[in-house]
Order: sequence, then structure tokens, then C-alpha cells
Amino acid sequence: ENEFVRCPNCGSIKNVIGFQDGYGSVQANNALTFKSQRLYHIFCLDCGTLIRSFVKNPEKLVLNK
Repeated sequence: ENEFVRCPNCGSIKNVIGFQDGYGSVQANNALTFKSQRLYHIFCLDCGTLIRSFVKNPEKLVLNK
């Protein structure tokens, strides 16, 4: 799923979503679990600017008490 957003650097709407996982994954700072999520990035294809970084399910990073 692509999100075509305007690059704040060059104004292009040509972009791509990539992700990192494994050691580049995200988990809550106070997590007592090994649940982590992929970190997604939207990059501009014209100038290479990182437009946005996000996780798809941020609610999973909350520690249930």
C-alpha cells in the first residue's frame, strides 16, 4: 500500500514505502515482552528525502497492566 504524499524537500509525489525489521524494529521502552513491530519509512524517489516513519499498529506498543 503506497501513500502518495508530497515531499517537503522537492515537492515530488513519487515515493515508495520501505521497512526495517529485526534489529531495526520498534518496541516500547518499558516493555516486559519481546513484541516488536516493523518500522516503515516513506522515501521520495526523486531526492531521497525520508518523508515519514511509522509503525502500523502503535497500540501494540502499549504495555498491558
